[in-house]
Amino acid sequence: MNDQQLNLVSLFSRIEQLEQHLLIVRKYSTGLKRQLDCVTEQFNNRPELQEWELLKREFAELKKQQNIILGLSDRTFNSQTLDSPPSNETKEDAEIVKEFFQRVDRQLQQDSPTPTVEESQELTSNNEQIISFHHEEIDPVEQETEFSIFTDEEFKIERMLLLLMRNETDEEESLETPVSAEEFLRRCQCGEKDFTGINLADSDFSKKSISWQVNLSKAHLKGGNLSNGSFSCLNLSEANLENADLYKANLQSSKLKSANLKNANLSEADLVNAEMSGANLIETDLWKANLQGAKLTEANLSNANLRKAKLITANLNNTNLSKAILIEADLRSAKLRNANLMGADLTKANLRGTSEYSSQAVDFYGANLKGIKLQQALYDENTRFPEGFNPSEAGAYLIAPSICLQNADLSGADLSGANLTEANLKGANLSKAKLTSANLSGANLTGVNLQAAYMNQINLSCTNLTGLNLIKVDLSNANLSAATLNKTDLREANLTSAKLRGSDLQEADLRAANLSYADLSGANLTGAKLGGANLQYAKLAGAIMPNGTVHE
Repeated sequence: MNDQQLNLVSLFSRIEQLEQHLLIVRKYSTGLKRQLDCVTEQFNNRPELQEWELLKREFAELKKQQNIILGLSDRTFNSQTLDSPPSNETKEDAEIVKEFFQRVDRQLQQDSPTPTVEESQELTSNNEQIISFHHEEIDPVEQETEFSIFTDEEFKIERMLLLLMRNETDEEESLETPVSAEEFLRRCQCGEKDFTGINLADSDFSKKSISWQVNLSKAHLKGGNLSNGSFSCLNLSEANLENADLYKANLQSSKLKSANLKNANLSEADLVNAEMSGANLIETDLWKANLQGAKLTEANLSNANLRKAKLITANLNNTNLSKAILIEADLRSAKLRNANLMGADLTKANLRGTSEYSSQAVDFYGANLKGIKLQQALYDENTRFPEGFNPSEAGAYLIAPSICLQNADLSGADLSGANLTEANLKGANLSKAKLTSANLSGANLTGVNLQAAYMNQINLSCTNLTGLNLIKVDLSNANLSAATLNKTDLREANLTSAKLRGSDLQEADLRAANLSYADLSGANLTGAKLGGANLQYAKLAGAIMPNGTVHE
């Protein structure tokens, strides 16, 4: 097949495409006509012409789209004829094609006329008068083509799909020639820094490192593999990372402002202090991601997976978190003013203000909490909710002194530094809970489950721990002064440097426990089991030993 024949095949293919577009436009025109009929009926009941003005804009938009389609076709025709060798036969074919385009243009003008002011007035005065659409024959192929009338919903959907197709086409046409990961890294090594808008789609940067000095703003990294890579402080503003794999990637202090991370995998990624305001994170996987101190203002995190994510001190003001999964997420000291949390799941989330990093209260002022799930979530007296919202009614637990949390399920909860002095925790489940530096002095712990809880530096002074199972529990540096530990099971427990002055340890089981450097001055160890216990450097002055003797 020679060049001339190839050109003709290409032109005829383009003609078929244009005919399909024409068919769609005719369907749009039918849908618009139906909408105009509805407006005609409404004119008899109200004087407003707002709907009419809306339809005029719809006509203008369709006309604009029509001109774009025809313009693309003309440019395609002109470029192809310029490349073709001159011949009489080619000119005749070109004339045929041009005549076809002219007929299409006339047909579209007849099928999609722009309403005039006079027509609008006629429509107002006579509701039975409507704009007519004349259909002129184009060619035999057009005559044989049948089309169904769109419903209102189908019309809206088709219009949105056409606009999306146009946007995607524009984006694809604007992309640069793809560059491989190897070529990109080679250019980096040669000292090149500015890669604004570079096309690195589907490139493999797993376990690779890119210098913070490199500029990848507006880069195209859709579908790329960046897992386990190091990209801290990197400029990725407005970059397209849709569907990219960033599992365990180091993105500390990275610039991701207005970046597209839709459906990307950021599970266990390090995003500490990252700038992500305005980013698209719809349906993004952020499971166990570290977003401490990250700026996510006005970002879209709808339907995102933030389960067990660390969001301590993160700025989420004006962020869209609708239907996001925030189960067991750590939101201590986070800012959530005017955020949209409609339908979000914050089961077991930590919403307290106290952390080792900040004492700032969590702020939900102005937030949309409609349909939010807060079962077993933790909050304190400083947590700020919207006016009229009751977190306790939504299933959340208030962590405060003297609070009643009887039979509460706090398993695995992070209560580090919590103030629960004299709280009623009878029958509560605190297994595997983090109670580091928490204050539970004077609390009622009858029947509480503390198995595998983390209790180093906890304050349990004057607390009744009778008969509890504290096997292998970490109580190093804990304050157990004057605590009641009768018949408590402390086998293999870590009590290094613990304060047990004046505590009651009668019949307690301390076998293989580590009591090195512990202060047991004045403690009562009558009947206690100390086999294999480490008492090196322990203070036992005045303590009553298991055999009843008083240690000097």
